[in-house]
Amino acid sequence: MAFVTERLESAQYDGTNGAALVDWLDGSYTVISDDGQLLILRDGEGTRKRIRLNGWLVRDVNRNLLWHGGNAQYNANWVAVTS
Repeated sequence: MAFVTERLESAQYDGTNGAALVDWLDGSYTVISDDGQLLILRDGEGTRKRIRLNGWLVRDVNRNLLWHGGNAQYNANWVAVTS
């Protein structure tokens, strides 16, 4: 029997890739602030997401942001699988 799961993708904020992460999320967020230490994104409803340097984002196949958080949370809750 095989183990299956839906396809999700993750990306890490490195302090220089805020605009690339917005593109990766299919433009559903705009950058409010990006000072290289903290990336603040806002969605169309005005909800803000704060991603600290080296923080992680996880998106679904539709490029929707499902989760964001720090390294410890990422390592505790997610497993990277390569195909």
